[in-house]
Amino acid sequence: MSLPHFIHESLEDILSEWDRESARAPRSAPEPAVRRVHFGKVLHAVAADMKRIKAAAHPAAAIASPAAFERRPVGDAPAVPHSHASQLVDDYALLRASVVRLWRREHPSPSPDDLDDLVHFNEAMDRSLAELAATFSPAESQPQSLFLGVLNHELRTSVASILMSAQVLTHRSTPGTPESKAAQRILRSCEQVRQSLDALSDFTKVRLGEHLEIDRVKDDMGVLCRQALDAFARIDPERRIRLTSDGDLSGDWDVARVREAVGGLLANAARFASRGSWVTIAVDGHAADEVKVTVHGDGTPIDVETLQTIFDPIARVESENATYAGLGLGLFIVRKVVDAHGGNVSVEASAQDGTTFTMVLPRRA
Repeated sequence: MSLPHFIHESLEDILSEWDRESARAPRSAPEPAVRRVHFGKVLHAVAADMKRIKAAAHPAAAIASPAAFERRPVGDAPAVPHSHASQLVDDYALLRASVVRLWRREHPSPSPDDLDDLVHFNEAMDRSLAELAATFSPAESQPQSLFLGVLNHELRTSVASILMSAQVLTHRSTPGTPESKAAQRILRSCEQVRQSLDALSDFTKVRLGEHLEIDRVKDDMGVLCRQALDAFARIDPERRIRLTSDGDLSGDWDVARVREAVGGLLANAARFASRGSWVTIAVDGHAADEVKVTVHGDGTPIDVETLQTIFDPIARVESENATYAGLGLGLFIVRKVVDAHGGNVSVEASAQDGTTFTMVLPRRA
């Protein structure tokens, strides 16, 4: 039984397990009955989204991240029945543990498909939590942001352990075997989680009123784009990407930040590009004082309403491609990186021309 099907079929058992665990952690919180109704709807929404993801996913990307949620409340659930972000996070942690605990009893020896389901579930729960946490009042924003900073650190430690274990499995397994393929999928998933944690770290700094630190060094924009492309290829090795460059591509930029920004544009252009089509990165260095990077993908265009908010934090953009997703922070961080360099970033989309992201950075501060 798949995990989404298990959630639907065992919803009452899951909520009862969650009730028992929640009772062991007394704290000021909403009435259990109110929370039970709310999180029942959340689980239904998460399971339904997982089913759509699995139906839409490309066969060669079975462990790929889910497509971004629609711009709607998760499961059309009622207003968050919590007065503090910490209460919400506690309940999500208990709920997640209850689902996994009961499901593992049904699957003592998980298959690769079971592991795929578990990855999709965790990502869906993380994004659901991010959406609901964003509804808290400004008075909650600073402690919430501090919590996210601590959570980010803790998750990085866990991801590092998973990554090292997967690397050991990769070295010890024979290439082409199910074990080797499973280890490679874990490595790709860890890279996606790492990118989400990087975005979350930057988002937390911005929420706390900090500016993104920029350490400028002389470099070549064509080289930086190639490095971003290579990193992206490790996540989706089947994606066809073409890089072209012309002119003087030198300038003073923060190398890591620019790579991150190009990777964010590439992931979003690929999200809307049809499978099998090319995604093109073009670097233009003909202008005297700036360098322009355009990232283009052919496919279903972004609708006009979404274009107006696509660089906002926690923006949800629906697409047909289930391979790329995160917390909805990627393009928000891209804009912050570009702003810190004194540049500008924009997006255009049409049925005839597909989706094109354009980033322009000055060569000097």
